[in-house]
Amino acid sequence: KHGQTVRREDWGIVSGLHLAETREEAYEDIRVGGARLVTEYFQNTLGNPAPDVPEDQIVDYMVEHNQWIVGTPDDCVAGIERLQEMSGGFGSFMIRVEDWAPREKILRSYELLARYVMPQFQGSLAGIEMSSRWASDIKEVLQTNRRAAIQRATDTYDAAASQTR
Repeated sequence: KHGQTVRREDWGIVSGLHLAETREEAYEDIRVGGARLVTEYFQNTLGNPAPDVPEDQIVDYMVEHNQWIVGTPDDCVAGIERLQEMSGGFGSFMIRVEDWAPREKILRSYELLARYVMPQFQGSLAGIEMSSRWASDIKEVLQTNRRAAIQRATDTYDAAASQTR
């Protein structure tokens, strides 16, 4: 509109996010707190319209409408990739800190994010993934060499043991 183009790497997205070991657990962790956040804060305090769904379906609605990412670390990776595709890309992804679950559940969500999701987008898994592919590509050779080395060690031991008898 004003003749300027946003550089995608300078653009950030903010989303609500909660992770757990299972999708069902993640949804249940924030079912009550998420509904309260939407109705009491977004609607009653800020004046934003709340989704026209029962309170126990608000979390589902927010996830289905790409407002929140809730589920497993794999769901989170897929959700961030979906937001990248929908938006045309962005340089940073930030999470909105919400008090919508018990503290230990929130801290576990952050741990899952840091351990399993962030490395997918930071390139820190590239070396591990390359090494894994390399080993997989030559696994037959590696196994043949391993078995041969074990056999040589066994033969050497047996030969030394037979000389001491």
